[in-house]
Amino acid sequence: MHIRQLGLGALIVSLALSGAASAKDQTYRAELTRTAYGAPHVTAKDYGGLGYGAGYAAAEDNFCDFAERIMTVSGERSRYLGPGERDANIVSDLYHARLLKTGQLDAKLAGDVPGGFKPSKNARDLIKGFVAGINRYVSDTGVANLPDDRCKGAAWVRTYTERDYWQVMVVGQIPTLLPGVATAAPPGIPDIVAPHAPVERSPVPEGQNGSNAYALGREVTKSGHGVLLGNPHYPWDGINRFTRMHLIIPGKLNIVGAGLENTPFPGIGHNQWMAWTHTVSTARRFGLFELTLDPKDPTAYLLDGKSVPMERTTVTVQVKTEGGLVPLTRTLYDTRYGPMVESLINPWTAERAYAVRDAPVGLRSIDQYLTMFQARNVRQLAAALSQYQAAGFNTTAVDTDGEAFYGDIGPLPYVTDAKAEACSASDLARKAWKETRVPVLDGSRSACDWDSDPKAATTGIYPASALPKIFRHDHLSNSNDSYWLSNPKQPLAGYDRIFGEEATTRSLRTRLALKQIDDRLSGQDGLGAPKFDLKTVEAVLFRNRNLGAEMTRDPLVALCRKAAAGPQPDLTEACDALAAWDLKVNLDSRGAHIFRLFVEKNGLVFKVPFDPADPVNTPNSLDVDNPKVLAALVDSVKQLRALNIPMNAALGQIQNEPRAGGERIPIHGGPGPEGIFNVITPVDLKAEKGWTKIRHGSSWIMAVEFTDKGPMSQGVLTYSQSTNPASPHAADQTRLYSQKGWDDLYFSPAAVKKAAVSTRVLTGP
Repeated sequence: MHIRQLGLGALIVSLALSGAASAKDQTYRAELTRTAYGAPHVTAKDYGGLGYGAGYAAAEDNFCDFAERIMTVSGERSRYLGPGERDANIVSDLYHARLLKTGQLDAKLAGDVPGGFKPSKNARDLIKGFVAGINRYVSDTGVANLPDDRCKGAAWVRTYTERDYWQVMVVGQIPTLLPGVATAAPPGIPDIVAPHAPVERSPVPEGQNGSNAYALGREVTKSGHGVLLGNPHYPWDGINRFTRMHLIIPGKLNIVGAGLENTPFPGIGHNQWMAWTHTVSTARRFGLFELTLDPKDPTAYLLDGKSVPMERTTVTVQVKTEGGLVPLTRTLYDTRYGPMVESLINPWTAERAYAVRDAPVGLRSIDQYLTMFQARNVRQLAAALSQYQAAGFNTTAVDTDGEAFYGDIGPLPYVTDAKAEACSASDLARKAWKETRVPVLDGSRSACDWDSDPKAATTGIYPASALPKIFRHDHLSNSNDSYWLSNPKQPLAGYDRIFGEEATTRSLRTRLALKQIDDRLSGQDGLGAPKFDLKTVEAVLFRNRNLGAEMTRDPLVALCRKAAAGPQPDLTEACDALAAWDLKVNLDSRGAHIFRLFVEKNGLVFKVPFDPADPVNTPNSLDVDNPKVLAALVDSVKQLRALNIPMNAALGQIQNEPRAGGERIPIHGGPGPEGIFNVITPVDLKAEKGWTKIRHGSSWIMAVEFTDKGPMSQGVLTYSQSTNPASPHAADQTRLYSQKGWDDLYFSPAAVKKAAVSTRVLTGP
C-alpha cells in the first residue's frame, strides 16, 4: 500500500468536515418554513433553537455531505471507504488523526490559546442545537430510510456530538498542504505509507475559487441608499458548496443569505441595515520555515545554536481491505513553528527540512459572524472583523446610509518585507518570496519567527489597524486582485507584499468589473438612466460581457480572414462565426466557444503593455504580428473540428450541467481569464456535446438594495439547494439560473409567512 502524489484538487475531493454536540438535557423549539426552491427560514427564541432548526434543514437538504465531513475529520475514511484512489483516504485520515491526538480542540474550547479566546455561550448553544437538529432528522428518518443513496444504510452514519463540529472548526475548510503534512518523513527511516512521494507543487493554494463584489454607495445609487452585489465563484460540487438560509430571533436577529454547506449561519448575507459579501484574497495566510537539522539527528533542528527535538505524534488508522480492517501506524512530527511538511520542492533531507504554519483562526469564526449580524452599519461591521480577525477572505459591504466598505481584515502572518528578505536563507526561500510572496523563513533563528502585536487578536499576526481597508460613498469592488484598485480614484498602497501586489496588471475580470461601474454611471450600458438600483445591478451581472473579446475580436477576425484567404482556408467558418458573435456568453451566443479555446491556448497577447497610470485600460491591442496569436486560433479550430462541434454553435447547446434522469441544463457565463464577470468554468469537453460539467463559478448570487422601507433582496443558488439527486430541489435553482431568474429572499417575517410552501414546528432534546 503506497501513497502516491496527491494534488490539491484530489485533496479537496477527499476532504469532509462536520458537526457539533447534542445536549440531552436541553429542550429546543424552532419553526422551519420553506419557501420556493426549498429555501429554509428558521425562527426561534434563542440561538439553541436557531441551531436546531438550521441543523434539521441542513440534514434534510444535504445530510450525506454532513455525515461524510464528520467521517473525514474523525480520521475514519479508510475504515469505511477503503484507501481510496491513490490512497487519498489514508492521507486524509493520517492528517486528521494527528489533529485529534494533539489535544488542540480541548485547549481552544477552554481558551488555553494566545489571546485567551474561547467560544461564547451563544456560539456553543448554536452549535449544540445544530447537531441536535441533525441527530433529530436521522432519528426521525432512520438510517436505513435516508432518501439519498450515498449514505442510506451506511455504517459511517452515527450520532453526532458538539465536539465533532468544533473539530471541523479546528481543521479549517481547506487545510494547508494536507498531503505534504500527512506524508512528511525523515530520511533513512522506513516509511510504510509513502516512500517519499509527496506533492510536487508550489506551496501556494490552487486558484480554483474566486468572487466578484460590488458595494455601491449613496453617490452612485438611485435611492441614495446602499446597493450590494455578492457573486462568489466556488465549486459546484464538494465541501465548498453554499446553501441558502434565513435565521430569525424575533426582536434580536434577522439575517438572510447563504453559508457554506452544513454550517449553521450565513457567511454572505444582510440584515436590516447592512449587507456584506466575501471574495478570495491575495494575502498569504500561511508560511514555511526552513529548518537546519542537527547533523546527528534528522528529527531535531537547530535553533539559535541549540538542538531542539521535534515532537512526535504516533497515529494509527484502520484501513478497510478485502481481508478486513488493517491497522496502519505512522509517526508525524511537529516543531515550534508547526507540523513538518514535505514535497519534491521542499524535501526532508539530512541537512534541511520544512515546517508549515497557518495564521491562527482558532474557534473565533462563529462569534465573529454573530457579532457581524448585529452591525447597524459598515463601521460596526469593520469593528467586528477587527475584534476577531477570523475572516479568511476580503469583505465588501454597504449599509442603508450608503457608506461602502472594503477590507482584508483577518489573520495575516506578521511578516514584513524587511523580515522576509532578511530571513530568506536559501535560493529556494528567496525565489518563493519573489515569485509567490510565500514567506519561507530561517527556522534556525528565533528572530525570524513571525512578529506579534498586543493589539492583534492573537500572536503572530498583523493587528487589524495595519490591514488594508477603505470606506467611501461612491463605490468599492473586488474581483480577486489585491486591495490596490478597490476604487481607482483612491488606490490603496504601501502595504507589505504578503498582502498582495500593488501597481501591477489587473485581471481582465477586474478591469471589466470597473468598466461596468463606469458604464452604468454614465448611462452608456443600455440599461437606462445612470446609477444603480436592485434591477440594474442584477442586469449588469447577467449581461454576460466578454471584455477580452470586446478588445480583440475585430483584429482577430481580420487576422483570421487574411490567413483564410491564404494558407489556412479551413479558418473561413471560424472567421464568419467570430465576426457574427455578439461578444457575450449568453445561451444564444454563437462563436464564444472559439474564443474560449483561443484564450486557453494563450492567444490573447497584447501589444501595448501595462501602464500603472492607466490600470483599467492597459494592457491592450491584440498583437497580431505575434505568431502565438494565429497559432492559437488555428489550433482552436482544429480541436473543434476534431470534436465535431460547429463553429457557429450556440453556447447553450455546448455548455451544460447534468442532473438526474439525464437532464442537461444549459448554462450561460464563461471563464474569468477571458474577461467575463459572470464566471462559469466548464470541464469535460466531449465530442459533439461540448462542455458537459461545470467545475466552479457563480454559486450564491445575491443582490441587495436598501430603501426607505427596508432592504429588498434577491438571489439564486446556481447549483440548487440539495445535493440529493432525488430531491425536488437538486435542480430547480439551476434551471432558474439558466433562465437568468432571481428568487426573493423574503427578509421580513411577514413576507416569509406569505410565501410559505411548508411550515413545521420542531421541538425536542
